[in-house]
Amino acid sequence: MAALRTNCACDIVAEFPILKGLGIISANVRTNTDVMLAANNQPLYGATTGDLSITAYAPLSSESLKCSARAGVNYNWDRRTECENGNLIVHFIPRGGIRAYKEGPVTSNINITVVRGYTSFSASASSGPTTPFIYNLHEDGYNFSYSGSPITISESDSKNPKSLSIFTNTGVDLLVNATYYLQSFSWEYTSPNVPTVSYSFLLSYDG
Repeated sequence: MAALRTNCACDIVAEFPILKGLGIISANVRTNTDVMLAANNQPLYGATTGDLSITAYAPLSSESLKCSARAGVNYNWDRRTECENGNLIVHFIPRGGIRAYKEGPVTSNINITVVRGYTSFSASASSGPTTPFIYNLHEDGYNFSYSGSPITISESDSKNPKSLSIFTNTGVDLLVNATYYLQSFSWEYTSPNVPTVSYSFLLSYDG
């Protein structure tokens, strides 16, 4: 799948290599290549950049969670472009300002250094006055990590590019060879469903 021989290819989603066997519910990639014209009308271009979003199931192994819960983290990146030897070089620079949290009894696959905790709640009467409402302990912090599937997260992802080995055997050249920068991650559990995780990455591809 290095390049399509036509402008379009279509098949059933069960056979899509990025979803097949990975527990991924959805995966979307949006990319573009910046082009600048020099004074002599010579095109200057560099890496293809864009973003990748993934939502997947995150089954619990031996854990038993009874209450709804959620957790997540957001990282900020600045994009800088420079011209070097006739090429546009794109850099993603960590900007700091980490926002990490957990709310309710989350999976043991999630760890966070807590700096503040307070009560949160969720209440809605849209389904009738007997609809349950929930109080939860909300905790904010840093040093966030997730050791579950399909993609683990660590504090180093706040300042370093990330390798996504789950795409190695997909045959999709852009995904296999891209450099990734984590923008956000979230984990969510609503009893009695299977927990889900969502990822958002910036990507850079020099193919």
